[in-house]
Amino acid sequence: MKKYVLTWHDEFDYTGKLDETKWSYDVGAFLWGNGERQYYTEGDRNAKVGDGVLTIEGRIEPYDQSPYTSARVTTYGKKHFQYGRLEVMAKIPTETGTWPAIWMLPIDWKEKNAPWPLCGEIDIMEHVTHLFDTIHVSLHTALFNHVDRTQRTHFEKIDGITKDFHEFAFDWTPEYIEFFLDGKTFAKFRKDDPGYTQDETGWPFDKPYYLILNEAIGGTWGGHVEESEYPSKFQIAYVRYYDIVEE
Repeated sequence: MKKYVLTWHDEFDYTGKLDETKWSYDVGAFLWGNGERQYYTEGDRNAKVGDGVLTIEGRIEPYDQSPYTSARVTTYGKKHFQYGRLEVMAKIPTETGTWPAIWMLPIDWKEKNAPWPLCGEIDIMEHVTHLFDTIHVSLHTALFNHVDRTQRTHFEKIDGITKDFHEFAFDWTPEYIEFFLDGKTFAKFRKDDPGYTQDETGWPFDKPYYLILNEAIGGTWGGHVEESEYPSKFQIAYVRYYDIVEE
């Protein structure tokens, strides 16, 4: 039987800038692939805490040769994860062209320039408005990735999913990764599933990762941006991480 022990969290029960003992920022433009057009800022320009939520705001405004601004906040250097349960309560923006995501990259991508997709990527939630109300989860590896159109993924259209807060979560163990939506199983991928290998080419998920919360604007998947609808707000009510203990 599993027991979940809360070991790290942010309830966003403060006001102003993010708690910098828990969060850092990826900053800049033209660095992230996917043809994204926003500039990710740091501090409280596009990421503010208030009224019990973190709000990542996408804006139509020129900034250092980019037409838009947004934020990409991470736990890199503050909290790294390997196995356990992660829960994120979030409300998805609906402005045309938004591409919010809750996802993870391994620390060796930052520290050793480990190449993508060999390094691995875990996508806990992605949403784009041209596939409105459709929630995507994915695992990317050298063998299975979106460039080759082979990624291990699951997506469902869920009417009304953008109208309120919902909990996006996953359990990560040495044997499997299981995604949840509002406490119900959404998808499950096992290390011993057919086609996977036991090394990094098929399963690069036995090492430390860090969490990323961001809202891209436009790009190859975000698509057309309807500028008159902005600013947009990707809101997060809590992030909670648990150790999983077998009893």
